[in-house]
Amino acid sequence: MTEPGEIEMLKAGDDLHICPACGYALGFHTSFLGANAGRDNPVKSTREVYRVILICPECGARYDVGWRVSFAESGSHFVKTPVAPAMPTSPVPQVTAVTVLPPPPARHDEPPHE
Repeated sequence: MTEPGEIEMLKAGDDLHICPACGYALGFHTSFLGANAGRDNPVKSTREVYRVILICPECGARYDVGWRVSFAESGSHFVKTPVAPAMPTSPVPQVTAVTVLPPPPARHDEPPHE
């Protein structure tokens, strides 16, 4: 395997598994590089953010597709909280469309009903 090259910016599409440099089609390895590595940034974050770098296992080409991650601190823990059951939704009432028509006109050739 060759030495890693420069990290190239790459736009991720719907399916990103083929290396643009060599055509290797079985996906990538990943590595994490501090987002502020090598930068003198006066603003310090409360959490470290890392760039996700894709590495072709065949040719060693490296790509940054813009993904960023942050890892939990070693002292982090989960807090269990009770979850209220979801309120059952009431069924939607069935609605029947009714068209009201005026009564038919009286017929003049029939005698009135008594």
